[in-house]
Amino acid sequence: MKKVAVNFVHGYNDDNIILLKEKYPALLILDNKDKEILSYPFPRNVEDYNKYDSVINGIPPLQTAKNFKKLPRFGFTGITQDNEFLYSGSWNGVYKISKENYQLDSIISNNMMSDLHGICIHEDEIITILTGKDTVVFTDQSGEIKDHFTINTDLSISKNTELESVDWRFLSKQFRGSTGNWHFNYVQIIGDEVWLTARNTNCFVVVDRKTKKSRLKMMNLCTPALLHDGKYYSEEFYFTSIDGKIIIAGEELKSNYDRNNYEITGVSQYNRDLVSQTIRIQETSYGKKPNWCRGIEIYEDRIFCTIDGRYDSDLSFGILELNRTGKAEEMTRLKWDEVGSADDIRYVTGFDLLKL
Repeated sequence: MKKVAVNFVHGYNDDNIILLKEKYPALLILDNKDKEILSYPFPRNVEDYNKYDSVINGIPPLQTAKNFKKLPRFGFTGITQDNEFLYSGSWNGVYKISKENYQLDSIISNNMMSDLHGICIHEDEIITILTGKDTVVFTDQSGEIKDHFTINTDLSISKNTELESVDWRFLSKQFRGSTGNWHFNYVQIIGDEVWLTARNTNCFVVVDRKTKKSRLKMMNLCTPALLHDGKYYSEEFYFTSIDGKIIIAGEELKSNYDRNNYEITGVSQYNRDLVSQTIRIQETSYGKKPNWCRGIEIYEDRIFCTIDGRYDSDLSFGILELNRTGKAEEMTRLKWDEVGSADDIRYVTGFDLLKL
């Protein structure tokens, strides 16, 4: 297996447990069969932020900030990189980590970072989503908010400055399932556009940064899906569906799927956006349906994804390597007993991954 960095999250049976460790495991470096597990500090409540102010860049807790009613998970969510650093999202900040030695450089945080999913680095900007408010936030490397806008259900774009008066970092989700109208869980920049993967509608919402106009980018899904992550690679999009599917979509004339599997006679007469194909993991040589499927990475003809790790299941998750025809090439699993004591742990889930 290629060298990959894998972000993972974990939680406890007691959501209000107060843990006193200085650092918690959150990053797996996988190089063939070798595993390196890295741990980092996770300040969560207001007093934690004051304790770690020397490493936090950005906006300190607002005067109105209150401690969590229900403590969030530990660990890293979305991951991206530039030439020198990995950038990993947490519940309420972006961790800037040296690619040379995986040491923490800084935690970039402001009051509009909350429940981070996918994150994006574009030039000098860090782009995150305030998921519960359907809002795209642009932050500079010092943690200052440069801009933000909200996508409304009618696809209009607005800027709600009242959002800035709340310290969203210290609000946790009190229920299972998606937040926000769209539940944007992956963000990327393609040209002058922001592409947002919307789990609740199984499509993209695309925003032109210059005109501040948005549109839907849809696909001819042939199966029920709950899209989670979606990466653009070689003029195609690759998605995970949390029920154990990989979906590949692209413009018909640019896509690399096997056209012998499609009936194309007369298709030019119909409206079609992205054309898709589906890989069901249980139908590959892996042979089992995973109980979860989340992060995705593409390298040449290889697809890497994280599987398993739902609440109250086996305390482990897998990193599965497939080729684009659906053949399972390799599988590596991280079990919690490789990380530490399983006492009171409820779940561990691979969230996102990145080829190094």
